[in-house]
Amino acid sequence: MKTTSIILSILLLSSCYTYKAFDPEEYALEMSKGNNQNQTTNSNERSRSRADIAELRRERKNPNENAISSSLSESKEELAALKAKKQENKEEKVAIDPSTIKISDVIKPDQFYKVDAQGKEYTIEAKQWKADTLYAVVKGTEKELKFHKNDISSFKIRKFSKGKSDALTVAAYAMGGAAVLFLLK
Repeated sequence: MKTTSIILSILLLSSCYTYKAFDPEEYALEMSKGNNQNQTTNSNERSRSRADIAELRRERKNPNENAISSSLSESKEELAALKAKKQENKEEKVAIDPSTIKISDVIKPDQFYKVDAQGKEYTIEAKQWKADTLYAVVKGTEKELKFHKNDISSFKIRKFSKGKSDALTVAAYAMGGAAVLFLLK
């Protein structure tokens, strides 16, 4: 009974989150991917709406079926040209220089971080930036701390770990199955 209670308490107290050291190149790559996706989705929305409007205008002007079929073929050609433009936009990549990344852009409010400041490591929840000062609350307490951006020597970002989540899920199912078998016998 002791072993099951120990295993159960470890499962309940363990977290699926891990703290990973900040890598500026990885962050720059994520930001450039995000910028490219936003640009392509905006251009897709604009091109679709323009093509739809053009098609509706043609249908209103020419109520005959022949005219509609010819306008549809023209709109298909326009869509093909727009798809070619989209592919060109995907090929263009926005490069972000890792040295230009500011710490205030990376540390965002209401998220958890491990911060090394003045030789001590703190697990904090960032609250807000005021000029060059980060106001944060130490995790698990009500203690509010202030960190100047120059005082922070390094930091780790809290991210969800799919591997840990899967391991905990499998362990929980195994324990549930073992409990059912134990109760049935």
